[in-house]
Formats: sequence, C-alpha cells, structure tokens
Amino acid sequence: MSGHNGSLRAVIFALGSNLLITVIKFVVSAITRSAGMMAEAIHSLADCGNQIFLLIGSKRAIKKPTELHPFGYGKEEYFWGFLVAVLLFFVGAAFSIYEGIHKILEPSVLQNVGWSFAVLLVSILIEGKSFHVAYASFKSGSTGKSMIRALQDATDTNLLVILLEDSAALIGLVIVLVSTALAWFVHPVFDAIGSILVGTLLITVSLFMINELRKLIVGENIPAGLREEFRQIVLANPAIHSVKSISAMLLGRSRFLLVIAIDLEDQVEASLVEDNLEKIKRALNERSSFIHGIYFDIQDEVRSGK
Repeated sequence: MSGHNGSLRAVIFALGSNLLITVIKFVVSAITRSAGMMAEAIHSLADCGNQIFLLIGSKRAIKKPTELHPFGYGKEEYFWGFLVAVLLFFVGAAFSIYEGIHKILEPSVLQNVGWSFAVLLVSILIEGKSFHVAYASFKSGSTGKSMIRALQDATDTNLLVILLEDSAALIGLVIVLVSTALAWFVHPVFDAIGSILVGTLLITVSLFMINELRKLIVGENIPAGLREEFRQIVLANPAIHSVKSISAMLLGRSRFLLVIAIDLEDQVEASLVEDNLEKIKRALNERSSFIHGIYFDIQDEVRSGK
C-alpha cells in the first residue's frame, strides 16, 4: 500500500502537467481544425477537473473523526474518485466519440499539421513524466505483483486514478499522432477515426475505474496475500489454536479495520488471554502501519476429545 504523500505528489504533478497541455492543445486544435486534437484538448481539460476533485477528496479525507463519523472521513476519497471516473466517461469519452462522428459526417482537411505533430510530441514527453511519477509511487507499494493485479488490489484512490488517467493519456496521444499522420498523408477520415478510438479508450478506462471504486465504496477486503501474512502472525502466538477468518473494512487513505475470528487453545488461562491478544496486536501493527483498529471474535470450537 502506497504512502499518502506519494499519491498527493502524483496528483499535484499531474494537475500542473495537464494545465499546460490543455492550453496548448486548445490553441493548436483551433489552428489545425483537427478532431483528434480537439478530443485530446477536451480529454486534458477533463483530467484537470479530475485532479481538482482528487485534491478535494484528499483534503476532506483528513478531517478528524467526529461522534457522527467515529472512523473518520477517509472514504471521501472513494466518492470523489468515483466522480472522476464518471466525468471521464461522460465528458472525455462521450465528447471524443461525438467529435469523431461529426467529422465523419462533415469531413474537413487538416491545416497547419506541423503544429499538431509538435504539440503531440511535447505532450507525450510531459505526460510520460507525469506517468513516471505516478508509476514510481504506485510500484513502491505493489512489489511482486502484475500491473493488472496491483491495480485491482489498489486502495489508494489518488494513485489508482492518476495512473489510469496518465496511461490513457499516453495511449491516446499515440493514437492521435498516428491518426493525424494518416489523415495528412492518406485520407482526412483517419482524423475522425482517431477521435473515436480515443473515446473508446476512455470508456474502457473509466468503466474499469468505476468498477474498482464501486468495490471500495461497497466494502472490499484487503488482498489475500496480506490476509495470509496476518494469519501466520496470529497463529505464531501459542495461545491460538486456529484462525477462522480475517475480515477487513477499508476506511480510505489505505487504512482499514481488522476483525479476526479465532479459536483459543484449551489450556490457555483466562487471565493470560488479554496479554496474548495484545501481543498479537503489536505484531500486526508492526507488519502494517495502515491498521486503524483490531477486533477479535473469539469462537469456542468443539474439538474431539474435549
């Protein structure tokens, strides 16, 4: 699980990059009359709004717990991240596809194409740097996992959204670069096709993002590998006979509550149970700094010969 400072840095860096890219793309789209470039400009503008939403979520998530919200406001990040995914779908993707269809119905020849190529190449460099910042922060907390698995297990909303956004932006820029070249050298219709492909890409990314954030909002358990590590830590205590289950409730900002169902050894004295449970808590907190609270559900299992 990635640290909050790394994800916040990624958001701020992505916002600065997209503000610069957005202005350049709008200017060049007006000069060249390129549907693909206009789609990219709208995409970058939507990304700026998305990053502002993420910053709002980060700010609200650090509010102190209250009597009404005793576990804090960490889940605010999930809500604002979900808004980002919806905005990406309805603004970025829908407009890109609309612009592409419009250009197919009313085709026009590109103008001043050199500007488009220059902006696309510069944008790829800027987006590449933004992606590198987000990817470095993301990988630091997901060692040994495939990229897809790491994204599915991610609980840091900011990093998840920024990484997916930057990935879509980089791929989209390459698509527009190729479609612009084909529109200039082969046929103008490729400009419209590039815009539609960018819209399709954004739909795919936004649906994946919506599904992952939906699971976090509804309540998703921590990864199986981490649960198994916790299970072995608990079983290492001589007072524990077995671990029935380990359940977690994510609270946002990568923090979670743990509920551990256990069966104690028969010979454990009642006076020592509390001491052993405290030792287990300390061991678990040493393993993960994101544990907000640990609760034990002691179940008395009837064993043969008991």
